[in-house]
Amino acid sequence: MLMPIDKSFEKLKQVLDSGKLAGSWMITGPYGVGKTTLLKRFIAFLLTGEEKELDFHPDLKWIERDFTEDEKKDIIQTLNAGRALEISSEDRAKKSEITIDDIRSGIQFLSLTSANKNWRVLVIDSADEMNENAANALLKSLEEPPKQTVIFLTSHNLGKLLPTIRSRCRQIALAPLSDVEMKHFILENYPDVSNFDVFLSFFNGSIGKCKDFFDNDGIDVYHKIAKFTDDSIKCLGEIIDFSDKVSKNEKLYKLAKDLLLFHLLILLENINLDDRLRSFYLTQWSQISDLLRDTENLNLDKKSSLMQIFLKLGMKK
Repeated sequence: MLMPIDKSFEKLKQVLDSGKLAGSWMITGPYGVGKTTLLKRFIAFLLTGEEKELDFHPDLKWIERDFTEDEKKDIIQTLNAGRALEISSEDRAKKSEITIDDIRSGIQFLSLTSANKNWRVLVIDSADEMNENAANALLKSLEEPPKQTVIFLTSHNLGKLLPTIRSRCRQIALAPLSDVEMKHFILENYPDVSNFDVFLSFFNGSIGKCKDFFDNDGIDVYHKIAKFTDDSIKCLGEIIDFSDKVSKNEKLYKLAKDLLLFHLLILLENINLDDRLRSFYLTQWSQISDLLRDTENLNLDKKSSLMQIFLKLGMKK
């Protein structure tokens, strides 16, 4: 089956063959539909003639949000001490935006000539995270890029970008996968998994969300959440252990909170649910959403918030 990423890849190859690739491109679509995967695959083909994703190439510069200065110091100290970096340490505390200094470094990179007359490629992933000064600094390069260069921007939300940025880029839109395409992706990449149909609405056509789910034992996480919300008193020890583990891993925490809200939706959609429980779950949906948001925004204790949620849901009887 030809997936949306494959179709977009072939489109870019056709543009390359026509001699019209140079310039600026915007790759759009919701989170997890494969924008970064598409770019890594095509850029590898452009620079090496192979489709194997590149970790480094002298003619490629990839700009994204960087670590804060405090985070950089923590990482260096950890490595100097001979300790392994935790995934959660790499994922948190990144700068909230792409700055003008980041863009200036990209513009300077494009002004250099490739040693072997290759393409020079600049990627801004994602353009939604540029601040206003950075966006304005990029405008001239988008309109008049140097010869034999191409600029790729990704965007999860075009509405956040300046109209002058959007108008200077040719666009390729990646749509979420259909359920049929998603099933094909799962069976091809996770052949040992079964009984996943109930989670198709959770994935919502997002390859990224699907990979995060299976790579972090999402089915097991979901079953635990369902067990805790059914009767928390019997599971108190498990709830403590689970909340402690999840709160220490940013990816696992995000998965758990998304699956918690997903489970509440499933409960609410049960046509046999009595009016008392339906009212209870509706109230909890609102309160839990607020608590999870406050936990993120106010830097509250994640373990405590999860335990509070599970205990209240599981004591409804």
